[in-house]
Amino acid sequence: MLLQEVAYPFEYAWNTTTGFVSSTWRHYIALSETAKENTDLRSEINGLKTKILDYDEKVQEISRLRKLLGFVQHYDQRHLVAEVIGSSKDSAFRSLRINKGEWDGARVGMPIVTADGVVGRIIRTGQKFSDVHLLSDSNFNIDILLQRTRVRGVLQGYGSHAILTLNRRAEIRIGDTVITSGIVGGFPKGLPVGRVVKISYESDHISQSIKVEPWVDFERVEEVIVLETHDPEIQKIIESAGKDWFKRQTGNGEG
Repeated sequence: MLLQEVAYPFEYAWNTTTGFVSSTWRHYIALSETAKENTDLRSEINGLKTKILDYDEKVQEISRLRKLLGFVQHYDQRHLVAEVIGSSKDSAFRSLRINKGEWDGARVGMPIVTADGVVGRIIRTGQKFSDVHLLSDSNFNIDILLQRTRVRGVLQGYGSHAILTLNRRAEIRIGDTVITSGIVGGFPKGLPVGRVVKISYESDHISQSIKVEPWVDFERVEEVIVLETHDPEIQKIIESAGKDWFKRQTGNGEG
């Protein structure tokens, strides 16, 4: 009896300690499992977010391609669909690079468009790529019509927009739509080019300068259509200029 009384405090302390340790261990195990579950959940959530982003990107891509398809069906032109894989930020020469080249049937002078309108024309080809001279470049010219009045002129690139010079008597309004004339340059007639945003009268009192904002946002182009038609004269001009001219404009050689 005396032994039990002496041993009891130690037994109680032992049982209490082992119980506490056991409880603490179970709690630790539970926390560890919860932490692992949280880690797994976070990983799963991140994976779902990535899938959602991929899904949204695919939806947007499908939407853009549907617009391109609608454009092609409307104009009924032989064509290639290409992706933009590079661009020139040089203000002296504005261009894009696409992933279709000579092996795909791309040729110098072929028009490049999107569902929104004219982008430019191919100025150089490689086996698997082509460089596209943009409408907004100061060396780019295109024959156009004012859709409302049918007045014809030549539009020249000018930075983020383009400039059209017409006789002062030509009727024109802010908001007028500019389209391709289809006469020279390889572009089919009626392609959207841009809209008139500003009209200025020249000091010679004979002409007026019209600022045209392109329909295409060149900074956001991802896919384009290569129209398998071109003006032989334009091709001759570009090819006769040779690679030296292209190097002078871009500041580099082969890509």
